[in-house]
Amino acid sequence: MKFRQIRLWAPFVFWIFQFIIHIIRNIYKILDTSFSAILSPIAITYPLDIVTFSIFYFYFAVRLFKRERVYFFILIIILYVHAYSFVWAFVYYNLGVDDISQLKLYYFSSIGHSLLYAFYGIIFRFAIDWFENREKRKELEQQNIKIELALLRSQVNPHFLFNILNSINSFATTNSEKTSYAIIKLSDMMRYMLYEAKEEKVLIEKEVHYIENYLSLQKLRFGNPNLVNFNHFCDSNVLFIPPMLLIPFIENAFKHGKKTAGKSIDINLKIENRILQFECINGIREKNETEKTEPGGFGIENIKRRLELLFPHKHQLTIESDKNIYRVKLILSLHEN
Repeated sequence: MKFRQIRLWAPFVFWIFQFIIHIIRNIYKILDTSFSAILSPIAITYPLDIVTFSIFYFYFAVRLFKRERVYFFILIIILYVHAYSFVWAFVYYNLGVDDISQLKLYYFSSIGHSLLYAFYGIIFRFAIDWFENREKRKELEQQNIKIELALLRSQVNPHFLFNILNSINSFATTNSEKTSYAIIKLSDMMRYMLYEAKEEKVLIEKEVHYIENYLSLQKLRFGNPNLVNFNHFCDSNVLFIPPMLLIPFIENAFKHGKKTAGKSIDINLKIENRILQFECINGIREKNETEKTEPGGFGIENIKRRLELLFPHKHQLTIESDKNIYRVKLILSLHEN
């Protein structure tokens, strides 16, 4: 609707501008004669120029470069230009110019004049349409990004749920108390995933609480309260972060890391001056034969893509590994989040 109105009112702006330029260019005539000396030529030429501009602006500009019937429109334009020149010469003939050579001069000079305003009409329309198409492309890109982010988040949730259910299943038949505790934790996490994680941003404290629930379940599963060292600090309670942004790194540490005694997983989260610093370090274990044949997960690649979409040129992700240690370090700015 906005560009439709601009397209409609743009010719009026163009002709007001043309009128002002004409006054400025002929200001000396006002000083020598009167204001009517400027208006009289306008009254003769402007109606024809406005008609030419409008026809090309509203009609020919949107059809001229289409493949179908292009030669027909070129022929129509040639006929129009000559018709315009004939009318121009006829106007001056009725104003008292009866010299044939002078009328021919008006006729041929008006061809260039009409083509000039035809060019103005086409260029003006092309400029408005170009800006409109650019805005449409931007909107489409934004919508595509939103759709892609929604799909990426939808991939995270089932992937995470699958891992947690496997964790609960590991002790469901042997310890009902642990199972009940785990289900309560899982229900709290599901509530977050269903009602909080669907938003584009969540409070950082809610994301931290979600991570703590996940870690509690993993500690319960492996029966080791010292399995994970999770240190977190945030200097503000009103900072927001995209949901489910850090959990894939933590999931990956549990999936591929060592979880034996004395081999803890270290997770550090610090947010200061709106700069988030996250680090996850775990030992590397050898995969068993089943794991070697399983297809690779999509958690890390998922999160890399989300970071590219949400924080373009505003984050640093470093992933290092050797034979013993796997380290993930993420730094990103929350200033524009």
